[in-house]
Amino acid sequence: MSRKQQVAKLLKRYQFIDFARIVALPSSQRKDRLRAYLDRDRSGRWKSYKGLRAVIPDIAGVRRGLDLTPPPDLETIKTGLKLLCHPDDLGFNTEAATVLFEFLRARPVDAYDDHPRGSLHIGPDRTIQMGVEHYVVDGERGAFRWVYPRRERLEGLVPSIVMSLIHHNYVAGDFSDFDVQLVDLSCEPIVGPRGGVRAGDVRNPRIIELEPDDVMSREELNAQANQIYGLLMEIAEEG
Repeated sequence: MSRKQQVAKLLKRYQFIDFARIVALPSSQRKDRLRAYLDRDRSGRWKSYKGLRAVIPDIAGVRRGLDLTPPPDLETIKTGLKLLCHPDDLGFNTEAATVLFEFLRARPVDAYDDHPRGSLHIGPDRTIQMGVEHYVVDGERGAFRWVYPRRERLEGLVPSIVMSLIHHNYVAGDFSDFDVQLVDLSCEPIVGPRGGVRAGDVRNPRIIELEPDDVMSREELNAQANQIYGLLMEIAEEG
């Protein structure tokens, strides 16, 4: 597959979190990281949490209009994942769904999905779906929630970048006083005897909230998106 084909394929399925991780890097490191991302799996198939993302509203207990049906239980959700997931992905999708189910159902809030979906524009006619499928209301307080399902811990500015992008795309109009939250399903990192760091074995779910002082400006984020798109176009011409 040529570089142009790789880049075109990437732009069709680029993950929101991977974009945020590139933004968090110094400019001098971005092109090398993008190349590594393109080359990460020569088999042509990438592992995916697509199944989990599809059932997040069910796990969160989203209310849909006048439908009074109780939220599905965990076994029903697991059955649904078997239909949604590639067989190679079923195990880690089910594991993450179980952790998320137990974490959120122990902290009940009202959840709804009657708001427009947001997407991130990174180039001409190119968008990345942000994956915010619902908002929650706890008393008089509302928040948009995004679920991070991977085992690797989010480091540095990445959580602020993720939540700032959500803030600029969702917190407006009738939702202008809403907060932004990140439900992090990652593991505590383990530091090896030689200083290497890897994801731990047990997920430690937590909720991270965007603080007002951590909101990055829309102008800055747009500039970053333009630079990353430009780098991808340069890589596409490398042959």
